[in-house]
Amino acid sequence: MNLIFYKCLPSHLSPLIKSYVISTIHAIICVVSVINYLFKHEMNFNEINRIIGGGVDGTGDEMMVYNICLTCGYLFYDFLLMLIHKEVRSNGALVHHAIIFSTFFCGLTFRIGHRCHFFLLAEELSTVPLNFKAFYRHSSRLHQLFSLLFVISFLFIRIWFGSIVCGYVFVAAPQFFRLVWNANDMTSFYVGFLQLFLCLLSRFLNFYWAILILKKVFSGK
Repeated sequence: MNLIFYKCLPSHLSPLIKSYVISTIHAIICVVSVINYLFKHEMNFNEINRIIGGGVDGTGDEMMVYNICLTCGYLFYDFLLMLIHKEVRSNGALVHHAIIFSTFFCGLTFRIGHRCHFFLLAEELSTVPLNFKAFYRHSSRLHQLFSLLFVISFLFIRIWFGSIVCGYVFVAAPQFFRLVWNANDMTSFYVGFLQLFLCLLSRFLNFYWAILILKKVFSGK
């Protein structure tokens, strides 16, 4: 679907701008989906299966899988686009896509953690002003506005909110591992450790980017 939409965009647009357009649409879908869920259902991180497990049927959790599948498709498309077009490629984006795709796909396959993965889709909020910075790079006033919105949204949603979601995961992890160990479910045991490792990598990447962003802000560039 992403590839078809990419081909439908005006041919005079560069691959980089096309990638920004599709990235923005994907980000908006992600954020609206999370907000829609929160309006209709409760976040509820009190049950182990609603923190690290695959969710509970009949609570709205079953709808989350569709958004995660959409994101996996987008990440796969964008990864290929970066490999094909050098101007779209960046080492940070390649690493980010590889980590997040692995995390989400693993969660979908083994039904571990994808409820938390869904809430982390809200982190795409910061992608919108980031892309609009590029769209309005020739307008200094709008560029500055979206730069400010990007810094605020990045620190709020990716550092604060994302870390809270991941914090619940790490607090619940010991109980999860005890349950699957007692049930002799070694697949979930090992996949759970893999998910925690990938979660840590994603946090480190976001904090690394936050440091770079703040350095740029305080340097006045």
